[in-house]
Amino acid sequence: MKIENFIALRYIIQNRKNREIASSSVVVCAAIASAIVFFIAAVSIMNGYIRGRMQIQFEVTSFHLAYFDINEKRDADFIVDKLSGDKEVKSVFIYRETKALLSANGVNSGLVYFRAVPRDIFSYDEGFANYLRLEGKTSQIGDDEIVLSRKTASKLKVSTGEYIYLTAMALEDKAKIKFKRLKVADLFSTGFIELDEQMSYINLETCEEIFGRDVDYSVAVKLNDYRDTLSFARNHKFNSFSYQSTWIEENFNEFTALKFEKNVIAFIVLLVVIVAALNVLTAIHIAVLEKIKDVGILKATGYSPRNIILIFLLNGYYIGFIGLFIGVFIGLFVMSNLNEIIVFFGYLIDYYQNFIYTILKNFIDIARPENVEIFSKDFYLDKIYTDISFWEIALVGFVALHFSLIAAIIPSVKAGRVKPYEVIRNG
Repeated sequence: MKIENFIALRYIIQNRKNREIASSSVVVCAAIASAIVFFIAAVSIMNGYIRGRMQIQFEVTSFHLAYFDINEKRDADFIVDKLSGDKEVKSVFIYRETKALLSANGVNSGLVYFRAVPRDIFSYDEGFANYLRLEGKTSQIGDDEIVLSRKTASKLKVSTGEYIYLTAMALEDKAKIKFKRLKVADLFSTGFIELDEQMSYINLETCEEIFGRDVDYSVAVKLNDYRDTLSFARNHKFNSFSYQSTWIEENFNEFTALKFEKNVIAFIVLLVVIVAALNVLTAIHIAVLEKIKDVGILKATGYSPRNIILIFLLNGYYIGFIGLFIGVFIGLFVMSNLNEIIVFFGYLIDYYQNFIYTILKNFIDIARPENVEIFSKDFYLDKIYTDISFWEIALVGFVALHFSLIAAIIPSVKAGRVKPYEVIRNG
């Protein structure tokens, strides 16, 4: 095995001098590397999107577990007191929610989920503060204050310190309209514009002043491990005065669809990796034709067909490994710096189009081109979320190397069947 391995490596090193073999090997390595990069990019972006969306849902929107339709505050306080000391619970707090219409400067926001939370939630719930991403340094939500998303504030043409007007129907079955003037305390952005447009926040005391008992209480629960949600929910039921709902029930269809899309994309790109790896057949076939004399000499000196086959199988394996290594290196680098790379290319495009405009405007009357805005404020995301899965990279590496071996089998077997006298006879 050591001799075969040595000869296979020597062939790869010597192939640089043979233009035909070298070019075919380079093309195969480039094809495998490109397919690996595409696989890492596709899977990492989908993983990042799913993970980012889940984290925001857990921390800001649906939480891990919630208790709804609580009529009395004392019942909500009872649940909070009961769960606060549990070692599985990371944080638990009361909130209230209804739909409201926000307006300012003659513009309406449309209906948003108007959520009341503890005034100091940013201080004791680190996850809420981190994922809501406030623009200012607000430590708490004061009385008659509201925290808006940057998108909603832009639509209403207001900024921090200015005022908006709230119009809400407290109960759906009763025509009780509530009005309130609120000061914009701060702006936030979760990174997901669709979610941002749905949410706004006030404190519980202001909510009590506006709605009294017309809006039910809810209790949000965040666990140390979201995977324990179902077992925790089964063991902590308060059915007599609340309705229980987990993050799985709230987001099941969305996350199931996202994971299905990710798996389909990963499978399609994996097929590209397999096709790229199968191109090793061409490289090894050319190598066998070019090394036919060497094969004849090896056979004449006593090498068995098994030894010859192993040499060329290892040759194909190493070609696949080189392509895999290059692809993984480039893929990890690109995914680790994806947003910075995209922004850099945006600046580069702006520079060249402004340079061309500066030249052309001296000869013709043309409008100045607009700057390229990669992450527009109106875009669905404010950046591309990535999450590199080393297990999935190991899987695609395993597949690429094995199909490189499989592709090398046919030309390797052909090399193993070469007869020394045929080589000598044919020169």
